[in-house]
Amino acid sequence: MEKKFVKILEKFCGALLAVMVLLLFAQVATRYILRGSLLWAGEMAVWIFVWVSFLGSVVLFINNKHIIVDVVSSILPRKANAVLAAISSVIVFVFIAIIFYHSIPVVISYSNQTATSIPVSKFYLFSSLTAALFLMMAHSVYSFIKKIRGR
Repeated sequence: MEKKFVKILEKFCGALLAVMVLLLFAQVATRYILRGSLLWAGEMAVWIFVWVSFLGSVVLFINNKHIIVDVVSSILPRKANAVLAAISSVIVFVFIAIIFYHSIPVVISYSNQTATSIPVSKFYLFSSLTAALFLMMAHSVYSFIKKIRGR
């Protein structure tokens, strides 16, 4: 199930990147070929980039590919490493939960503002962090339950 979810996220990020490239190409083509301007295209490309960044961090989180410092774990015995990994997982979950909790008021406060170039709420931009953190917390809980069950 994890692998399917990661594949879906990766394909979604790839589609968003393709849309971002098309928007930027359209903006450049409009500016230099048609001597016009698509102001909204640049802003939407930035919003898409933010979403891709946060969703990509979820993929990295699920695959345990974030940067880690393994100096201590490389010298500890296997049992101590397991304890250290459990403690680390709890600390990471608490950290993510704290950021998630504090991201909600930010999203709410920006929901009344709109984008500069089109009438779209900034809620859709700022909710990217909250959504990514929610997915990370959900994966942490899922992973913890899976470890308890011994799978």
